[in-house]
Amino acid sequence: MRLGIDLGTTRTVVASVLDGRYPLAAFDDDGEFRDHVPGLVARDAGGARHHGWAAARLIAGGATAAVRSLKRTVSGLGPDDDVPGLGVSALDAVTGFLASLRAELIERSTLALDDGALDAMVAVPANASSRQRYLTLEAFARAGFGVLGMVNEPTAAAIEFAHNHLTAVGGRSPKRYVVVYDLGGGTFDTSAVSLEGKSFELIASEGIARLGGDDFDDVLLDVALEEAGVARDDLAPGVIAAAQEQARVAKEGLRPTSRKVMIDLGLAGAGLPTVTVPTAAVYARCAPLIERSLALTEELFGRLGARGIDADDPRQLGGLYLVGGAVAFPPVAQALRARFGRKIQLAPQPHAATAVGLAVAADPAAGLLVREAVTRHFGVWREAYAGRDQVFDPILDKDRAAAAVAGAGARPDGAIVVRRVYRPTHTIGHLRFLECGGLGDGGQPARDLTPWGEVRFPYDPALVGRDLDGLPVERTTALADQEIAETYTYEPSGAVAVEIANLTAGYARRYQLGHVG
Repeated sequence: MRLGIDLGTTRTVVASVLDGRYPLAAFDDDGEFRDHVPGLVARDAGGARHHGWAAARLIAGGATAAVRSLKRTVSGLGPDDDVPGLGVSALDAVTGFLASLRAELIERSTLALDDGALDAMVAVPANASSRQRYLTLEAFARAGFGVLGMVNEPTAAAIEFAHNHLTAVGGRSPKRYVVVYDLGGGTFDTSAVSLEGKSFELIASEGIARLGGDDFDDVLLDVALEEAGVARDDLAPGVIAAAQEQARVAKEGLRPTSRKVMIDLGLAGAGLPTVTVPTAAVYARCAPLIERSLALTEELFGRLGARGIDADDPRQLGGLYLVGGAVAFPPVAQALRARFGRKIQLAPQPHAATAVGLAVAADPAAGLLVREAVTRHFGVWREAYAGRDQVFDPILDKDRAAAAVAGAGARPDGAIVVRRVYRPTHTIGHLRFLECGGLGDGGQPARDLTPWGEVRFPYDPALVGRDLDGLPVERTTALADQEIAETYTYEPSGAVAVEIANLTAGYARRYQLGHVG
């Protein structure tokens, strides 16, 4: 069985490949069928971890510790970092969730599965860091899934869009691309994806690592607690998680005509009241968050000219395709209509579009060609010349076209290889590695910075074998006859390695960067 699995912040959705159709899996939760599994992990008094719907019941009844949005929680962690409250690493936490999902698929889903191989196409946000990509792939593999490949979430949504609009984007259609506005539970991505027959290429992408439905839930909860005269700091973590779930349920029940919203805080903790607040107060506080997503989408449209696309020609645009559960939040829809008008197309099932697109990509009969691009800048801070401490050198630049990056040194397995050769001006190379979502003034890293650690390499052959951590980095002209080469390998899994060699003296060291190996 081939599957498309969208590991979401709020909802994990699974679509299957079945004779040219891509039905969603439904899960039997004590006699009630659900079309998703919530991204919840909770720990009981005995220390055991529960996942999904079992965790939801435990949280409602009073969990010892809980993580409400696992994907968002681990997005800022390395695979070996501990998840607060769970007592396990981020990799172990996600592996446990996915192992539970696999068991649910086999034992309690509407799919006809046995305990054999489950092959899945999986996804990550376009703006995901490389270590988040690695963690996702590794957790799926450890949980017993055969990973067919990884696709950026907006690309998967574009595939679902094309599948639903085969006539509109066929060979004779002038439609060249679709822009995906993907606002999920924890992240926001906006991406332009080409529509060239059955070939899907990520043209450009922008994103915000922490912006989504969870933030709207927190705004609603804050307004409710203020109305109740209750301080969030006075509530236990388990009560806060339960209250956030009540806020989510209330938020998802809102309609464009809703003027008030009621939250029964008593379901989260004894002694807490039921509160009714005006939606206008909640929407006003959410407006700055929504505006960030709209501004980034406009920025993306503005970048398309450099890709040979006329963003002002409506014939070329398949649509501004709205996916992700948070696009149903009334002020989001209102703001999008006001800003983008007729460009908007809402996915039939916004929370399931990515999973269906992944299932289509997993289907050999669909005959798709999916080509992704580097979606984040990766580079290194280097020691600089006199008067400046460091300069940032972008090794991989997301603003370069995919073909240009690949042409610089792509291997058959999809890995990108980049080489730097130079003459050293310091005794020791002190290299500090970093990923980021954008570059600001002067090429400085900006937005969603993810440190990848640092290494020290002896440029001076006399320092080979010495402990470099205690030695100063000194500027010198005495090493001008030494030639240094850095060779970076950027794997499709998100792993990054660099080999630094002194070609003149004949020694080298290889470093696996970040927490990925």
